[in-house]
Amino acid sequence: MSSYRRAKREDAIKPSKKGMSINLGSSRDSFEELQTMCNNKANELIKSLELNIGEEMIVAFWTTDLFAELIGVAKIGKNSSGMITYSLDFSESTL
Repeated sequence: MSSYRRAKREDAIKPSKKGMSINLGSSRDSFEELQTMCNNKANELIKSLELNIGEEMIVAFWTTDLFAELIGVAKIGKNSSGMITYSLDFSESTL
């Protein structure tokens, strides 16, 4: 038997818990700009996340200000066909 073991992806993000916070933008940016930043970051995340089928995680997006404001929340999950999908919710924003 060979001692070869397949190397793990080093760039993969394995969520150790069911949530994550990301800071981006500023409260001085327009809300549309902040939404675009959140969408772009969520797209980056789904390319490097390792989730099991049916597993979900919540990602909160905050501004980088001294008193951070909540921009929105993304719900990221892996569906039964193995695709990682996300939905963004800006209804909880504090801006």
